[in-house]
Amino acid sequence: MLSASYVFREVSNVKRQRAFLTADIEYVHHKGSRFGSDNEEPTEQEKAYYKSLNKVVSAYYKGSFNFRVGGELKFNTIMGRLGFAYYGNPYKDAAYKANRVLLSGGLGYRDKGFFVDLTYVYAISKDVNFPYRLEDRANTYATTKQIRGNVVASIGFKL
Repeated sequence: MLSASYVFREVSNVKRQRAFLTADIEYVHHKGSRFGSDNEEPTEQEKAYYKSLNKVVSAYYKGSFNFRVGGELKFNTIMGRLGFAYYGNPYKDAAYKANRVLLSGGLGYRDKGFFVDLTYVYAISKDVNFPYRLEDRANTYATTKQIRGNVVASIGFKL
């Protein structure tokens, strides 16, 4: 993961800071994901099952890049925020199209140790869904597209 941030009017007194921008680039090694038994001493049958399952994971998945960028603009006790995230396709086969995009915007209030944050997140997801997989013939799958919105709120006190 590589991250960077820039604070505008960076001073030790945070009340005088006016804005920041932040960005992340992340590489996720999906094909490195592994299943295993929670038994301290798995049986040979369990070992063989998880070895077979992990071969399937390595065959279907690849590494992918994720990108996130966001910023905040401060107006004394009120803040405005915007964010964007892109999560890449984890599938090795080019026919399987999948990704996720998140767009967010919100407002925050901070004063004398009390804070309230309210954000709206708009999410667009594309994926593939296999009802079952067959080893001896081509698999049938559904391409799914989901659009949803969430309101996220938090309230807190700093002691």
